[in-house]
Amino acid sequence: MAEIDSEKAMNVVEVSPNGRSNHCVIIMEQPPLDGEDPAPRWRVSATLTLRDDMLGPDPIQADLPVVVVGPLVHKRQIMAVARYPGLVAQWSFRFESDDGRAKARVWLHPGNSLTGECGIFVVAHAPV
Repeated sequence: MAEIDSEKAMNVVEVSPNGRSNHCVIIMEQPPLDGEDPAPRWRVSATLTLRDDMLGPDPIQADLPVVVVGPLVHKRQIMAVARYPGLVAQWSFRFESDDGRAKARVWLHPGNSLTGECGIFVVAHAPV
């Protein structure tokens, strides 16, 4: 788990799984909001570290496009899933928010699936 804060110059959360994965689930939790402040929306992007003999002996970094997630509907929820059609050695996510004093906790859960898609896919939630 990592804390992110919109007041920081940069929020980077990294995970390097034991082995390699082709997707990573992003779970976020926000603390109670102060007064009339709007629920924050976060811009999320990712840099993937790839180690593939077909690409050469050195690690290669690839960037996924930015998506906007939020606002959170539940206290803690799955916000997005990042996918890559090959194996990823390390996931590095960046979080930014335009909303002042926005804070959240983030969990990253790498895993393996049969997906062939590439990108960050927002998980939609209906308001409660």
